[in-house]
Amino acid sequence: NNLRKIMATKFAGESLSCVKWVPLSNSVLDRASLCITVGKGSSSKSVSLWECSTEKIKLLAKAPLSANGTGLAFLSHKTFVTGGEDSDNQVLQVWNLNGENLETASTLKTSNKLTTHVSSTEKLVASVGEEGYLQVHVPTQSRPVYSTKCEMCLNTSSFYLAHSVLVGSAAGQVHCYDTRQQGPASSMSSELVSILGIAVHTTQPFIIANSRSDGSLLIWDMRSNRYPLATFAGHASAIWEVQFEREKSDNLYTCSEDGQLLMWNGAALSGVGGLLGGGGKVSPWLTPEISHQKMDVFNLLGGDNKLSINSFDVLQGKVVCGGARQTLFCTDSCDE
Repeated sequence: NNLRKIMATKFAGESLSCVKWVPLSNSVLDRASLCITVGKGSSSKSVSLWECSTEKIKLLAKAPLSANGTGLAFLSHKTFVTGGEDSDNQVLQVWNLNGENLETASTLKTSNKLTTHVSSTEKLVASVGEEGYLQVHVPTQSRPVYSTKCEMCLNTSSFYLAHSVLVGSAAGQVHCYDTRQQGPASSMSSELVSILGIAVHTTQPFIIANSRSDGSLLIWDMRSNRYPLATFAGHASAIWEVQFEREKSDNLYTCSEDGQLLMWNGAALSGVGGLLGGGGKVSPWLTPEISHQKMDVFNLLGGDNKLSINSFDVLQGKVVCGGARQTLFCTDSCDE
């Protein structure tokens, strides 16, 4: 379904590789209003701070990048990290957000010449890249506190539980590494289709979603991960990112090379689930019927955009996204 929604757009002047809302502070009055974008291109490439609503998008600050940006992750509402295609320096850049100013703080050394993805917790930063390294940093230390190497390109990463990191490879495998010890990872794979995105369910973290280069979406239960619970043909081409909504955790979003930003309305299937032991509610993504249920899927950009949407973020029912069209979009999720 294509939706016609209230939407603000702003020409960014460069292709956008990463788009993220600035996390909320602890204030109960805080609302989603600021976002960071990371750009790439043959001429200009930058980190930019924007003020966003569904009525207007305003550029607040911009800082140049020396190489194409390929990763963005927040440590707090005042600190974030970017990665890029910088074979000369091979570093991640730590930034401070000081009011409406973008300030470089420090650099983190990485073994990947081309960083493909950056993820974080409040205390740790994980990066992966084309050379196959997964490295975990403490932001105050230049050298990684954990490093391991796979035999293939790693495209994406996500922290999982307290001490583990999930990574997705170009060979179609998802590996789970325990960063407290050096050793082999536990793995799950289905077909030799490149994994581009990983999302961990916000309230039931054993539920994992993978997006792939063929436009398919896989749902896994990490407690018994031999086979995926469900496979969906969601897009006509590569799905770059996948994310479970923070506040409505059974809703899932994907963005793709086909120009669509889809919302998968899993919350509407909430009646399908049962109860976990102890009285907890089962997510509809875990039910055996999920592959056969008719799910409402909405294209939040209305069907007019045909160029790749490379990145997006969802916070408090507000969605920001951007990509090859060199335009930043801000709209509402469809059940707002």
